Amino acid sequence: MADADRLLTSMAKTQFGVFTRSQAIAAGVHPRSIGDRTSSGVYERLHPGVYGIVGTPEQWHRAVIAAVFAATEPAAASHRTAAYLWGMTDRCPDTVEIASRRHMRVKREDYQVRESKDLRSSDIVVVDGIPTTTAVRTIVDLGASAPPWLVERCLDTGLRKELFDIWDVQRFIMRVARKGRNGIGTIRPLVEERLTWKGITASDLEDLFRRVVAPLPYTMPEAQFQVFEANGDFVGRYDFAYPTRMAIIETDSEGFHMDSVSFQRDREKQNRAHALGWTVYRFTWRQLIDDPDAVRAIVTQIWSD
Repeated sequence: MADADRLLTSMAKTQFGVFTRSQAIAAGVHPRSIGDRTSSGVYERLHPGVYGIVGTPEQWHRAVIAAVFAATEPAAASHRTAAYLWGMTDRCPDTVEIASRRHMRVKREDYQVRESKDLRSSDIVVVDGIPTTTAVRTIVDLGASAPPWLVERCLDTGLRKELFDIWDVQRFIMRVARKGRNGIGTIRPLVEERLTWKGITASDLEDLFRRVVAPLPYTMPEAQFQVFEANGDFVGRYDFAYPTRMAIIETDSEGFHMDSVSFQRDREKQNRAHALGWTVYRFTWRQLIDDPDAVRAIVTQIWSD
């Protein structure tokens, strides 16, 4: 029995101190011993059929994997929980969300199970040691539980982190779309909009600029645009450009552009672009948030000149 205990403890350590009844039995622990150890305070019952090693630190990841183990297989962390695990958002959700193909409709106070009849085993991968919906499925599912602004931000972050490309998202939508399918109505227009955009942004600030100018009736600017001298020498990479208008857009964040080295480098890039006939426009986060109409007016003027 000592060998079985060691095997179970070793396995549980890889699962944030959590294990299932079936895992304990597979490790060689007698079913009766599970109850005895729970009564004596060696194990603790987290959910029906799910246990934890007493003394394991309480943490968010532990709660998530315990909820996944408690759900009917196949099951995985999903929606806002999965978005946080993937790093699409830095907002740790208050409620753990789990996707399962089917589940007993019993209300749980510490987690929420979302039934997904189109959930496949191939839609589940391990992230930070936890079975989690794939990044592309996560972003499509997210619209069922998150506000549109968060879905949009997670989509742009996922694209920037190269967790998926926009065509991956469109293909997944085509796979699961059906009348009444939650989340599709939120993600589809965002994807269709981005299919017309050029390039991937490098920051949340650049994403904000795109959202501000998206309503305008002009071609979206090219992101991370590179400028070269006539002889092929590299001049610089700029946040955005309207090449046909010879206009460059730079978005200035106080955190990344106000130190002396960055300030000097940005001005050198701007001067070199000016020398080649480009006009450089600069917008700050505060301008984009407080006065987006003024920003759109300047872009409109760029296209009117």
